[in-house]
Amino acid sequence: MPGPAALGQTRGIDARASGRESIGRTILVIEEHPYLWAALRQRVDPGLAYVRSAAPDEVSGVWRSCQPWPWLVAGTTPELPRPAMELLGAHPIPVHWVGAPPAGLPGRPVLHRDWTELVAALHALRALSERGVNGVRLLRNRGLLAPDGRIVLGVVNVEGLLAAPAGLVLPPAGVAELEGEIGASGLPLRLERAGDLLRLG
Repeated sequence: MPGPAALGQTRGIDARASGRESIGRTILVIEEHPYLWAALRQRVDPGLAYVRSAAPDEVSGVWRSCQPWPWLVAGTTPELPRPAMELLGAHPIPVHWVGAPPAGLPGRPVLHRDWTELVAALHALRALSERGVNGVRLLRNRGLLAPDGRIVLGVVNVEGLLAAPAGLVLPPAGVAELEGEIGASGLPLRLERAGDLLRLG
């Protein structure tokens, strides 16, 4: 793995990434030093998602470059500033955390003992490109492929919830947006509730 100096330089470039990485599906890694980012970037197929990195105080700035927001967030830090917490709670974004999560982290983060468990969880998401849910599959970088062969774009809420097989805790506005995307796209998906969790079936 690259040394700390090289990682710092690389993360500076990554935070300002443009082109395909600024409009494609994104995994945002929140950590003080970009070691997890480096490990994931080597192991996650960019066709599934690009891996970006931000220190806790950089989250708001890097977040704006992930259009319209990150597909998935992974983190390692024991604390997060309030603006970052608010961003995480506003959309259907699966959150994975290595170690103890920050107090007050929204939703129901998936916890991992180490980075290898996280990599295994992300590896399992490749099935979304191969089999999908009810025949709805992830396209490369962004969008969905419907069972009838249609390419469906502009369904970022659905894409986010697909990445959370166990479901997510969503605010009422998020539920309404998901229902709107499913209805307008004609995808053979429905929202299923298990307690306070919503998932796609």
